[in-house]
Amino acid sequence: MKEEKLYKEGLEDYPIGCVIGQNILFLAYFGIGFMGMLPLRIHGFPIISVLYALFLIIMLLLVLRKHLCAHCYYYGKLCSTGWGKLSVLMFGENSGNYQLGVKLAGVTWILVTAIPIVGIILALVLEYSPSNLTFLILFILLTPVNFVSHRKACEKCKMRFICPASMARVAKIME
Repeated sequence: MKEEKLYKEGLEDYPIGCVIGQNILFLAYFGIGFMGMLPLRIHGFPIISVLYALFLIIMLLLVLRKHLCAHCYYYGKLCSTGWGKLSVLMFGENSGNYQLGVKLAGVTWILVTAIPIVGIILALVLEYSPSNLTFLILFILLTPVNFVSHRKACEKCKMRFICPASMARVAKIME
């Protein structure tokens, strides 16, 4: 199948409402994880939450944008997160290592999901708090919402048949 044919289906640009909604979901999801781990302090400093936030910024806004977005059809365009537009401001087209980006994306998403769950449970064990229990429940409830949202975005993506990280491609294989 020729590459041009692969790109015929899918959205040329995602609606701005989709982009805003996806980023609000990310802010809520990661914010809940951050807040839930705040009780884990060393000498009064919320080290785990701060390291988590730094990891998010470095991986999601820098490293993955260079290694994934710089190789994407949506580079410089409005993808479901808007990161295609962001990446063009920071990195040249095809400037990163796509295969490395795919591997790093998998590891990153596992960590940004697992660290808050483990961290909030640890905070609850060390000192029970109704607010931390609420953070844990909300984070766990938002986890499938995040993945379903990602899958829905992938289903409309022009790269869904060739992107190794496409949740639409994975769902099709599993059918």
